[in-house]
Amino acid sequence: GDEIILCTGAVGSPQLLMLSGVGPADQLAAQGIPVAVESPGVGQNMRDHPNVSVRFMVKEDVPQDPNGMRALRLRYTATGSDTPNDMILSPASLNTVVRDDNPAHTVNCGLYLAAGKGELRLESADPNTPPSMDYRYLEEDWDRVRLREAVRLCVSLLQHSAYGGIIEEIIAPTPADLESDEALDGWLRRNISTSYHISGTCKMGTDDDPMAVVDQQ
Repeated sequence: GDEIILCTGAVGSPQLLMLSGVGPADQLAAQGIPVAVESPGVGQNMRDHPNVSVRFMVKEDVPQDPNGMRALRLRYTATGSDTPNDMILSPASLNTVVRDDNPAHTVNCGLYLAAGKGELRLESADPNTPPSMDYRYLEEDWDRVRLREAVRLCVSLLQHSAYGGIIEEIIAPTPADLESDEALDGWLRRNISTSYHISGTCKMGTDDDPMAVVDQQ
């Protein structure tokens, strides 16, 4: 054929485009790369599924199954959300043979359609130099509101009497972290992490969308 489609993922694709002269003109100029096509959306609109982990200890006589807890997931819609199933609570089992130094279990509280958007930027004209990524987690109020609700829901479930014979102690967040929205926001910022689900850095869109990198075909 006369067409080659090369895709290198949500990190590599915008980097490759910018190295080839396709991207935001200011970033290309900063690296001494001639502009072939000015496309300001390359590397913008970076999306992810930010999450935080509620951590707890189980009682000594509870059997440790490294794989068993992965059978459980809770998908739900945040209060006031127009997006169905935008949240997830996901127990993450830990292999106690590998993690003897840290036997805590976790439930990941994930935000699966964040309002916030990050940015991927070219750091060098050398293709071996990784780009920089600014996730900009929790900059949007709506993201903080939903994650606060997720953490409080998770804690309330773990405190239910049904878990009385299993859970010894919830160790994070602490009662002090849960005292107010402000305290919980601080805990969220200190503990927020990636789900490694990056997307959106080469946005699809219509011809009249200046931030679209590819069309709908």
